[in-house]
Amino acid sequence: MLRDRNIICISGIEWDFNWQSSQELSSRLAANGNRVLFVENMGIRAPGPRDAGRVWKRLRNWSRSLSTGGVRQVGQNLYVCSPLVLPPFGVSRGFNARVLLPRVVRAARRLGIEDALVLTYLPTDTALELVRQLRTPRSVVAYYRIDNLAALTPHAEALRRSERALVLTSDLVLANSRELARLPSEVSDNVHVFPPSVNLEAFAPGVDAGESNGDPRLDPEVLENVERVRRLSRPRVGYVGAISNHINGEMVEESVRRRPHWSWVFVGPGESPLKGLGGLPNVHFIGQQPHRSLANFIREFDVCIIPYRLNSYTVTVVPTKLNEYLAVGKPVVSTDLPAVRHFEEEHQVLNISDEAPENFLRAVESALGQSDEREASRRREAAAHGDWDKRLEEVSALFESAFKAKGA
Repeated sequence: MLRDRNIICISGIEWDFNWQSSQELSSRLAANGNRVLFVENMGIRAPGPRDAGRVWKRLRNWSRSLSTGGVRQVGQNLYVCSPLVLPPFGVSRGFNARVLLPRVVRAARRLGIEDALVLTYLPTDTALELVRQLRTPRSVVAYYRIDNLAALTPHAEALRRSERALVLTSDLVLANSRELARLPSEVSDNVHVFPPSVNLEAFAPGVDAGESNGDPRLDPEVLENVERVRRLSRPRVGYVGAISNHINGEMVEESVRRRPHWSWVFVGPGESPLKGLGGLPNVHFIGQQPHRSLANFIREFDVCIIPYRLNSYTVTVVPTKLNEYLAVGKPVVSTDLPAVRHFEEEHQVLNISDEAPENFLRAVESALGQSDEREASRRREAAAHGDWDKRLEEVSALFESAFKAKGA
């Protein structure tokens, strides 16, 4: 296991937003005795009106940590940097490189972080420039490709160019799926597939759902929300995660209206693709909840759903929630995403549907009849293939091998 190393994680997300691979990996590496600096999202496009809240939060975090160069400590060996940078690509590139990014480098040096593993989830020109400023001859650079980000930015061609340059700069590349590994494999022979993992201990089925009410780690407001879900009529169809435009809102809305006696529960930030459902009595938006509480909500669901539309972005997506649902032992219904299809071919534990509402509902009804203990055990066994403890050992071995190749 990687130990006594300096690590800089250039994330594609804020520290306290939806918990994803970058936060989990950084937390685990810090807990194992490495000094970790987590650099919050620097963006792939210019912010718009819908980003106002996140921009304000960034400014607040930065101002509160001015005395420490924009860095705050969030745990033992674990620090978060909230950099102020201009949007990537275009005329801002030079100002970022000469004025703003050096502040991040100085913050890392003040923490004693040198000769680091520089792990970036962002492939923008800004992230590439920061990698170049942070690396030393004894550093290891790794790019973790978790998304096809070119599908989410108006600067798609510029991002592809910077991503290709980043792959060439990196000592190794990790990818969330076989689909995401294809592009870096064209220019690098050191690409490894590492799908999303799951904390099996945190996402345990529990003896019964009643355990969720007494969890001492959870705030009273969270416990109240769990109890709110528990009181809903059955069956309960549930979703956890960001409620973004990747959800097929038309399919979900039609499904909800066709099954008004079912309780439909959405746990996560946002509502935009499902705004038309806000007034229906059988639809319940719980809002964003702490990641450590998600298992408590999942335990209350009868069926868990992944209702994404298929497009140029989701065709490469490996939903983190898939393993989390399965680890709790719940039946899962998903639209026919390639990564989900590959998972089903290997484990035979999912219900997959196309995007027609009648077929999606048929799959949910089938899943409602698959709640026995034997099936639940099979699902948890499938999720165990993505156990974080196992995956961390594997990725640590790759990082250590790269350090040894540098003589570090």
